[in-house]
Amino acid sequence: MNLSSFLLILITVVMCGSIALNSGALLSNTDIFFSAPVKIEIVQITAGDRYNDTMRFQDNTIILKHAGGRPIPLDSVSVQILGTGNSYKGIPGSGGRLVYGGIEIHYENLSADKKNVCFGKNNAETVKDGFWSPGEILILTGNDSLNASTPGISVTVDGESGTSNNYGLSSGTDVEISLYQTNATGKRMIFKKTARI
Repeated sequence: MNLSSFLLILITVVMCGSIALNSGALLSNTDIFFSAPVKIEIVQITAGDRYNDTMRFQDNTIILKHAGGRPIPLDSVSVQILGTGNSYKGIPGSGGRLVYGGIEIHYENLSADKKNVCFGKNNAETVKDGFWSPGEILILTGNDSLNASTPGISVTVDGESGTSNNYGLSSGTDVEISLYQTNATGKRMIFKKTARI
């Protein structure tokens, strides 16, 4: 092997190593993926409260679609829903009452953990790999937290906590839906929209 061939091989090896190292640094830097855009759409909202619309909690549904961008780890996305509606104060079947007014709903994350078993069934295709990917939908219902021993959803009505963490949203009112993603470097809003029910 002559000197020029050896130098050519050496340069190629060094360049490949540099590219590999830089690629590894990019892949390990979650901020790049964290800041990449994601498109979320509201597909449908079916809602009504027990006071005005005689609709059951489980019939309240919000369907969201990942309409483009990077896949999102479900356990990193929290949801806030603000509107008007009701929840049950106390334990259903063991005494209590319906409370009605300004409602604030928080989903700790969008994984099936700490939620009613129906959440996992409604979202079986989406939650199976732990990621919300383009084209996939998520279905949220007013009964997602029912019977959950450690609820991953909290519901307050006019600032009053201690509800059963179920919810109904009043028809003919506005609802604001916000999604946030959290990672090691912080939390940022990835979606916010107000819709008329």
